[in-house]
Amino acid sequence: MKNDSKLWFLLLSFGFIIAISCNSHSILRDNTNDRYEEYKSAYKHYSDSEIDYIILLENLEKYPKDEYLLVRKQILRKEIEQNRLLMLQTRVEFEKALQEWDFEVQKRETGVPTDSIDIRQIFGLPTPKDTSLRYRE
Repeated sequence: MKNDSKLWFLLLSFGFIIAISCNSHSILRDNTNDRYEEYKSAYKHYSDSEIDYIILLENLEKYPKDEYLLVRKQILRKEIEQNRLLMLQTRVEFEKALQEWDFEVQKRETGVPTDSIDIRQIFGLPTPKDTSLRYRE
């Protein structure tokens, strides 16, 4: 009976570890998902303000001399412009995060090790392994 309980404990522990490792995401994926949610939220605010503006224009068509509607029209125009700029900015951030994630996935597919890149190689400086520029007697 003790062996069965140990076996079940090991199986459950192993299953738990596999479940956690399968559920883990990369930082770039999480960043991309966050940027996408921000973009969706900004787009929703923008579309809502456009709908409000359309409704306001319909009301202005019925009551063209209503001062409240005229003031509200100016406020909504500014709000639409601000929401549009915010939406475009979040779209750019989302696309940038998506490109970074795609670049990381491509590096993994091609097998380029990300940890072994030496900054000296990028700038063309000699590495410690390069002995051609060392002092010789």
